[in-house]
Amino acid sequence: MRWFLWFVLVIALITGALYGVGRFLLPNNLEVVREATVERPRAAVFAMMNDLRIAKEWSPFYARDPDADYSFSGEPGSGQSMRWSSNVREVGAGRMSIVNSTENEEVEGIIEIGERATLNSRQELRPVEGGTHVSWTITAQCAEGWINVPCRYMNLVMRGMVQTELDNGLARLKTLAEQLPNVDFEGLNPMFDTVEPQSFVYSTVETSTSDQAEIDRAEAIGLDQVRRFMTEYNLTQAGPLVRVVTDFDANSGRMSFRVGYPFSGPTPLTVVGVQLGQTPSGEAMHVLVEGSRTQVRTAYLQMNAYLQAHRVPLRENGLPWEVVHQQATPEGGQTRIEIFMPLQ
Repeated sequence: MRWFLWFVLVIALITGALYGVGRFLLPNNLEVVREATVERPRAAVFAMMNDLRIAKEWSPFYARDPDADYSFSGEPGSGQSMRWSSNVREVGAGRMSIVNSTENEEVEGIIEIGERATLNSRQELRPVEGGTHVSWTITAQCAEGWINVPCRYMNLVMRGMVQTELDNGLARLKTLAEQLPNVDFEGLNPMFDTVEPQSFVYSTVETSTSDQAEIDRAEAIGLDQVRRFMTEYNLTQAGPLVRVVTDFDANSGRMSFRVGYPFSGPTPLTVVGVQLGQTPSGEAMHVLVEGSRTQVRTAYLQMNAYLQAHRVPLRENGLPWEVVHQQATPEGGQTRIEIFMPLQ
């Protein structure tokens, strides 16, 4: 009997010691911070964080089970949520929600891993030379009550696990982001609309892709044909000049495009030297560019980079078109052009 009392006493002492250590020496909070540098502008990195449909691609859970079931609600940014369910034990089921988002700077969220844990997530972006510094912080707080002390011990176990998961996720983010074009589109502010078609009289121009003087000369010849035709048939111009790219071959240095005007009035029965049709229509992303021709070329690069970073698909075989609100002259001046990209 005496040995049993000693056994009970030892167990009580050990339990009391463990409780005391857990309650008074172990922290009530878990905080893990991991960092990485991604060699891409922060707008591209932010695009991959602020949309959970994209974020799942570099999630450490996704790497373990790409075939897990995912469902999403809400638009990118604050309020968007993602649920997942997997037969892989380490992945399980859970939900992630974005609770706050500051463009190109920070994404805050909550990660609920089944009934096991609820974690707070904060991802911060800072531009550095050659790319973006990413800091990912995970925090959790133990609830009061009987679970408090076991939770504090669990934090000791989870710390290393969370560090590994964050490192894996940041490594995948770096790999995927660095496959994107190295073009900074921060401040681009594109608009998305459904564009209606208009009756369009145009000439088809085929010319160089690189000789701007030759492009201007070829376009001027085409527009002269269009204007003479509109005058002859009393067509009224119904909008700014429109350019529609129909082919662009960088290897051969050649391109073709349609240039002309939307018009109102009866459609001519006879067409010589020009063609009649419709301006492009449907879903499109568009950006207004005001400045030099160099800025227009830069805008094209930025728009393509934006579409790739946000996983926005272009329409199959779709090519861009421009609405020219103000044309720069050979002597100089400012260009005011709206660039449209056709979307699926």
